[in-house]
Amino acid sequence: MRYPLVAAIGFLSLAAACKDERPMKSALITAPSKPALTMSTLPSDASTVCVASVRKRDQLLAKPHSTPGAANLAALDAVIDDVCQ
Repeated sequence: MRYPLVAAIGFLSLAAACKDERPMKSALITAPSKPALTMSTLPSDASTVCVASVRKRDQLLAKPHSTPGAANLAALDAVIDDVCQ
């Protein structure tokens, strides 16, 4: 009598542990909060520094990735974040 009761309690606790009551969060946790600027989404009154930086970043993104390009891409992203507001 004791072993079936222990087995039933163990089974029920495993079943309760497997049930997920919390809803799933978005799988894209690292997604940007706002869309990246591209040449087609730039406003017409954007500064020339902003336009040149976005154009250069678009050119770098169109090429296959390389180590120097990745450093330039990070620098351009920083410039775009500062200049294009």
